Amino acid sequence: MQQDKDQQQVERMESLVQQVAAFEDQGVRAAVQELVQCTMAMYGEGLTRMLALIGRHGECGAAIIEQFGADDLVGPLLLLHGLHPVDTRTRVLGALKEVRPSLQAHGGDVELVRIEQGVAYFKMMGSGNGCSDLVRELEDAVYKVAPELDDVIVNTKEQGSSHPVTFMPKRRRKPKPAVSTGTGED
Repeated sequence: MQQDKDQQQVERMESLVQQVAAFEDQGVRAAVQELVQCTMAMYGEGLTRMLALIGRHGECGAAIIEQFGADDLVGPLLLLHGLHPVDTRTRVLGALKEVRPSLQAHGGDVELVRIEQGVAYFKMMGSGNGCSDLVRELEDAVYKVAPELDDVIVNTKEQGSSHPVTFMPKRRRKPKPAVSTGTGED
């Protein structure tokens, strides 16, 4: 129930961002974009301070911060501001634990080879290694916990492959936001 509500909120925000991007009046569009940037900066600073305050409480604080990172709404919010308490590799390994039973049920398995420059490389082994549904399941699980990744490459060849084979189109870099980030890159 709460996840549906959170998803609806995200979809509404995306819709509003698209509406702002379509404003013909460049002055109004720029003012709204700056308002969004200032609001996000303020929330980011607030989250940073909250984590610092909670972190001062030893193991209890660390446990609370860990729960924040695992929360379906709070975790991505922390990630958005570069504050997620769990590194990308650990989150991806957690996703592998979730999909591994499904892969093993099809006679396969998977291992994380490396994460490098925004790309996660995997090696899929066993009889389930050619199934595009399993590759898709792996990719979905990884992007769910690590949306900051630009690509997921799954090598499905058994031995010594130097060129990964992917059954999914490569996920391209995220499109530039319709609302300026204020970095001058958009």
